Amino acid sequence: MKQFTFRKNWRLCRVPAVKQFGTALFCLYLLQSTPGFSYAQTLNVQAKQKSLSQIFETLKKDSGYHFFWEGGDFSGTRVDVSVKGDINEVLDALFEGLPLDYTLHKKTVIIKSNTNKGGKTIRAVQQDIGGRVIDEKGESIAGAIIKYSSSGKYTTVVTDTKGHFQISTDKFPLHVQISYLGYKPQDYVVETANQPVLVQLRLAETLLEDVDIIHTGYQSLSKLNTAGATNTIDKEYIERRNNVDLDHLLENAVPGLNSYKTPDGKSDMRLRGGSSLSNGTEPLMVVDGFPSTMMPDVNEIENITVLKDAAAAAIWGAKASNGVIVITTKKGKAGTQVVQYSGNLRVQMRPDYLALQRATSADVIDFEKEQYDKGYIMAPIFDGSSSGYSQSIGIFNDYDRGDIDLAERDRRLGLLAGMNNQSQIDNLLLRNAVNQKHFLSVSGGSDRFDYYSGVNFGHNVAGTRETQSKDILVTNRMNYKLADFVTLRSNIAMQYDWGNQGYSGLTSEIRKLQPYQMLQDENGRPVYNYFGFNKVENDRLLGLGYLDNGVNLLRENELANNRSTGFGIKTIIGADWKLMDGLTLSNNVVYERKSGGQRNLYDTETSFTRRLVNQFTSYDKAKDAYVRNIPFGDVLDLQNSAYREVATRNQLNYVKTIQDKHYVNALFGFDISKTIREGNIQRLLGFNDDLYSSLDVDAKVLATGVLDWEGRRQIYNTPSYNKANYVDSRKYSYYSTLAYTYDRRYTITGSYRTDYSDLFGAEAKLKKRPLWSVGGKWLVHNEPFFNADFISELNLRVTTGLTGNFDAGNTTTTYLTATRFFNTIADDYVARLQTPPNPKLRWEGTRTFNTGFDLGLLHNRFTLSFDYYDKFSFDLLGSQELDPTVGLTNASINAAELSNKGVELGVSAGIIRKKDFSWNTRVNFAYNKSKVLYNKITDSAPEINRVNNTVKYLEGYERESLWSYRWAGLDEKGRPQTYNGDGEKVRVPVLESLELNGTSRPRYSGGWNNDFSYKGFNLSIFTVFNAGQKARMEMPTMYGFDWNSSYNNKIADRWRQPGDENKTDIPALADMEDLSDTYTRMATRSSNSVFDASFLRVREIQLGYTISDRTILGKLPFKSIRAVAQLNNVYLWKANKSGIDPEAVSGTLLQLPEPKVFTFGLNFTL
Repeated sequence: MKQFTFRKNWRLCRVPAVKQFGTALFCLYLLQSTPGFSYAQTLNVQAKQKSLSQIFETLKKDSGYHFFWEGGDFSGTRVDVSVKGDINEVLDALFEGLPLDYTLHKKTVIIKSNTNKGGKTIRAVQQDIGGRVIDEKGESIAGAIIKYSSSGKYTTVVTDTKGHFQISTDKFPLHVQISYLGYKPQDYVVETANQPVLVQLRLAETLLEDVDIIHTGYQSLSKLNTAGATNTIDKEYIERRNNVDLDHLLENAVPGLNSYKTPDGKSDMRLRGGSSLSNGTEPLMVVDGFPSTMMPDVNEIENITVLKDAAAAAIWGAKASNGVIVITTKKGKAGTQVVQYSGNLRVQMRPDYLALQRATSADVIDFEKEQYDKGYIMAPIFDGSSSGYSQSIGIFNDYDRGDIDLAERDRRLGLLAGMNNQSQIDNLLLRNAVNQKHFLSVSGGSDRFDYYSGVNFGHNVAGTRETQSKDILVTNRMNYKLADFVTLRSNIAMQYDWGNQGYSGLTSEIRKLQPYQMLQDENGRPVYNYFGFNKVENDRLLGLGYLDNGVNLLRENELANNRSTGFGIKTIIGADWKLMDGLTLSNNVVYERKSGGQRNLYDTETSFTRRLVNQFTSYDKAKDAYVRNIPFGDVLDLQNSAYREVATRNQLNYVKTIQDKHYVNALFGFDISKTIREGNIQRLLGFNDDLYSSLDVDAKVLATGVLDWEGRRQIYNTPSYNKANYVDSRKYSYYSTLAYTYDRRYTITGSYRTDYSDLFGAEAKLKKRPLWSVGGKWLVHNEPFFNADFISELNLRVTTGLTGNFDAGNTTTTYLTATRFFNTIADDYVARLQTPPNPKLRWEGTRTFNTGFDLGLLHNRFTLSFDYYDKFSFDLLGSQELDPTVGLTNASINAAELSNKGVELGVSAGIIRKKDFSWNTRVNFAYNKSKVLYNKITDSAPEINRVNNTVKYLEGYERESLWSYRWAGLDEKGRPQTYNGDGEKVRVPVLESLELNGTSRPRYSGGWNNDFSYKGFNLSIFTVFNAGQKARMEMPTMYGFDWNSSYNNKIADRWRQPGDENKTDIPALADMEDLSDTYTRMATRSSNSVFDASFLRVREIQLGYTISDRTILGKLPFKSIRAVAQLNNVYLWKANKSGIDPEAVSGTLLQLPEPKVFTFGLNFTL
């Protein structure tokens, strides 16, 4: 390595070149981040009775400064001056005694009359009005939107690459609006035409309400020059809702983007329905131009663009079938350093346990009495086995054996019937959740360098005890203009999170508790639950040296030692080169890494460890003793995962406006990426956390199995708990786009992209997927014949194209894959097959047609956008069952075709716009209906599998179809009935008994946002709605041998005697002769269990107050202070009459609903 030599403390030292370079960069950062860093230029002006124009001309030649007049023209004024100094001193001397003022921006001086400093009037001298738009640094702004009108109908022009624009008109006065993303819009009145116009745009605290710039991740375009279906979420909306997470921020913020709970309780976000069956349905997330698994904090987001159709999203190729969400983060801006803080405290109320609709203790015992009377509870069933049971069943067993008489049985049952564990659950297991978030950013820069640094810290205390987490996110973004033709960029984000989790699945375990199963007795001692293990046998085994098998949720939660950590880093390094006028080259290198670890330490007192040791304890006849084959001690489970991606992108961009008629925006580039996913799990037995040591086991003995106390063979497969995985995939793409606009009236767009992957196709043609789009847009309002003055905007759009979908987990491949591990029986490494080879496997694809229009009225005070789309997805991957004799049970194939059709509507209105009061509203509405057009995977037993939802995506039906048996009521014995093909009531369903109830996904969705402002106060009300979806409620199985630990409260309404069939639809507890799986399916999966899951929820109400008036802030260092109070989950209207929150349904089970959340926030800017 090359080294440099220098002297330090009179001793020679050698420093590696890398360190020297790093030191230089650090010093450069310190210098450039100092706002006042610049070189002063000394000027000498000696003049007698010279005009200002002559002096300015001399200064321009000597110093390079350019001078512009704004407002009045005093260029002919003659002055006497003798001054030597920098530009500020010279100008102060020139203007002494004159009614003039000036603003200095880099090498540009703007001169204006100080008698009309805030004036909005620009006087001109020629019919063709020319102008230039610059920013606060004096830099030209290319792509600024210029709208002008003399009669109410606006015409739009765009500044060229040098910031110039030209307006031709013969009517005065002329109203001109100048706007650009991120800057405050300005309005002018041009009364005459006599000189060029210089317009300086200043940075905006908030973005334009009607955002005119579309970010695709590859380029930024004026909305004028795009034909695709897009929506933008602006900075003002984001900053107003910065107290929520990203998922809630995106929910119904634009038409067609909605979030819904999946059967496993997770949030499932979709844009225009699901375009795949197995490869995921969520939109592609792009941050600062590149797909990312690391999401920024909401406070760091500048704006969000949602790309919906092929014309907008096809540039992303095989990742774009489900749409694309492009997030642009904040950047530093030239000028004074800005410090911003945002903090909030969120208090979430304790979950409502009653919402789970569990049966009372008295109802449970009453139900079990009937089970006993019908012969389903008998002591011989449980005695001598490990099968557990509840306390009440234990009392029935004691009575059945004759250990107690009837009176004692009923006395004990009566005591249980009067018990209720709800208060103990509320106070010992649940609590109010408290979340804190603090965000601090520093940004600024000079004319050649800008920077933005942010730190976000969060501390979340969950609503279940013993669970909390912390996270920190650090970001830094810098842009350095190395020369006029090259700018260097860096974008670094680092994230670290850590936390402790209580007992795994605590909320689901709460559901399983019998209502009389207490956590503590009256003396505070733990009460153990033996529902999972026979209490009598447990007591006997304790005498043989076994460990107790009882479970106490409170102790389990207290003993839980589950820790998680996560780390992520993403770095984007880039350079932008100006090759010639309009032509630039962009080079980017991206590195992203995410890793996560889970460490679960099970103490010897936990039920997990006790039961594991007991399970593998065997009897040694020779020694007449029980042997523990699993060593007694703690158990440590470790799980680690890592994701790494390295990518490069090189792109040519061409942007040119020709003769003020032809606008061209084109690009060509290529991407190359390599992705590695790996992970491992490990289990250590007999673990000592203090010594970090573990004990060995005889893997061969455990792999062949040991006999437990019941004589059952228990097999412990060591490799299943000690294994690793590794997936390496590589992709490359080349792409191009073209947007052409003629005379600001007609726009055509097109794109082409080809993606290659090593995961698809043995044949070369199958490894790639060509993707494309074309589109057109007619700006009707710019036509000469269009004279409707009240219509400020009318655009017609049509697009079509082909996008793709890709398996983000890289689990789909044409190659034979297997898991390799060491087999203790074979004493060698073996492989377990996972996927068979399939050389014909192809990429998924989606063809999309979209048409729509945009309408603006009264200078866009009222706007309306409408879109209709038709998406056809093909070659969708599915899992097909195989003959097990081939070594695999299923394989991935290109199996299905799917259609999604829908409409979207967005309406916004400035209902009231007064000086001190305003009311703005926006309504988003979307309709989507899917249909599976073709599916190779068939259903061999539809009358069973459809209602159980074990076979999905049926040909000819919606993607998430919900099936049931047509409910025919109960017969005279309380047995469930359905209809056969002839309309007759039967008790055994056939294919014709099936009924399609609808879809479990909303067909209609939307949001309604209202903002009220009065002086410094702001009130926002955000409402969401979903409609057209169905859900299945939990129904009692009525299966006699179902000794459930917790019953639904509907068991109290079951059939008990003849005549009840006329007032209830809950079947009788099945008699022995009726006992069957069919009986249970009809009791739980008939159409009477389906309900309308439509709802409307007032998701959020926020009240804020902003102080930015210097007369109030006085000498305080703050530019603005904002305080916020917010309430989430305010009100719920639901279509069902069963009291069920549709967002709290997981499959058929009710989950704890999301409670009310109170948030208090404080934001300030220095």
